[in-house]
Amino acid sequence: MGLNSSAQYGYKEYLSRVDNAQLRRSLAHFCCANHKLQIELGRQVKPVKVPVQQCYYKLCNLGVVEDEDHFLLVCPAYQSVQERFRGSLPLTAITPLAELLSCQQQGILARFLVQCQMVRSELLHQT
Repeated sequence: MGLNSSAQYGYKEYLSRVDNAQLRRSLAHFCCANHKLQIELGRQVKPVKVPVQQCYYKLCNLGVVEDEDHFLLVCPAYQSVQERFRGSLPLTAITPLAELLSCQQQGILARFLVQCQMVRSELLHQT
């Protein structure tokens, strides 16, 4: 079940708002839940999926499930990236993820997402 599981399949308007192909691809992958967050990795474990409540994020001490909300809006591991983009994007812990993903600044959102993913990758390589 991706972020847009209730949406219809087809061309999404955000694709035309991001000129850079790499940024557009990153945003599309994230919106389709094609990412490496624990919530998705747990679903892919075979033969038995990891229960959602056990898909913890190991890089912060909050002890919560690593889902899209936590990754983009809550996790203190990405605070420096969040601060850089807070003036351009609606980044608060109470911002609904759907609101963030549907904002008009899709290019900026894509850059924010890529920078969060880079920080995550660096943190994972350090552990």
